Amino acid sequence: MMAPSMDVAASTSAQDFRPRARTLSWMASLSVAAGELRAAEGYLLELLAWCAFGDREPAGTTADAA
Repeated sequence: MMAPSMDVAASTSAQDFRPRARTLSWMASLSVAAGELRAAEGYLLELLAWCAFGDREPAGTTADAA
């Protein structure tokens, strides 16, 4: 019974390393609420670009591997 809760805790902590994505989403929501659709569009485009082209290297990879 304890194993599923440990799995949930591990997956939750793995998802908490993306504060930038959370912040950009929050800023886009606040901009829409304020009626600033251009600003919201900018935040969402930045979020999309970060998700598409952000750092995706595994934790074990080092910069001097070349």
